[in-house]
Amino acid sequence: MTNLGKHTNKTPAQVSVAGVLLCQEYTNQYLFKINDKKRKEVLGEMLEFVWTFLAKPALVFSIAYILFRIAGKKAVSQMTNFDLLLTFAIGTIISEPILTSKISMSIYYALTFLIFYLLIEKLSLHNKWRWFLVVSPTVLIRNGNIDEGGLKRERLTVNELLGKLREKGYADPKDIDIALIEESGQISVIPKSEARPVQPRDLSLETKRNFVPIPLILDGEIIEHNLKYLKKTKEWLFQKLEDKGIEQAMLPTITLGTLNEKNEIMIDREDPGSPLTDDPYLYKPGQDH
Repeated sequence: MTNLGKHTNKTPAQVSVAGVLLCQEYTNQYLFKINDKKRKEVLGEMLEFVWTFLAKPALVFSIAYILFRIAGKKAVSQMTNFDLLLTFAIGTIISEPILTSKISMSIYYALTFLIFYLLIEKLSLHNKWRWFLVVSPTVLIRNGNIDEGGLKRERLTVNELLGKLREKGYADPKDIDIALIEESGQISVIPKSEARPVQPRDLSLETKRNFVPIPLILDGEIIEHNLKYLKKTKEWLFQKLEDKGIEQAMLPTITLGTLNEKNEIMIDREDPGSPLTDDPYLYKPGQDH
């Protein structure tokens, strides 16, 4: 503290700098005073801290991410028994190194599980093995009649089946030609011809090929790779916006901007107005005050 006392006539910033320099000086003196063995112990503890709390979690996360990318992409609702088994197994194995130091063994077991999984997936593509490895679909409704045996095998109640039918837009099982529970657990419903929605071909109508609108603006940011795909420039986009009365400075207010099949820009912007409005179609429950 005596060294700091000499700087009392200086500004607070100068005093702070002097304090930092003094602390650094004491730290250097301490490190030079301790012997090499002690210094190695201190550095070892620092490295162990970095490995345990920073490097190892990052490594575990990266390995898990790579393994799941190799395994493929499936939604949880589309997973088979083998998919779920792999997910739980890798999740459990990979999390082990965070609690212990056995990271190499965990990686080995995770890779082994992944190899077995990919092998089973490969074998399931062949008809000779598919019947054994993959669960076949179960009939729940056939020609409007509920298959009670199928419900028992899948441990489904009639109420659950009716609920699944309502999710598909059908209230009466008599309207169903066949309903199956797939290997993923999803229920597929094929209605009878007289109960299905009218198709354009039923009316001999000509249909056009579907066009997927191409996003050009998302959350106020221009999607440049889509512009390159269309061989368009930002100047072209800004001109299209100006034609709609939207200046370049108003770009951050655009939630979504897409190009349709007519080469028109469709814009969805933030609503800056009050949530309360006189338009009854814009009413939201809970906005009564």
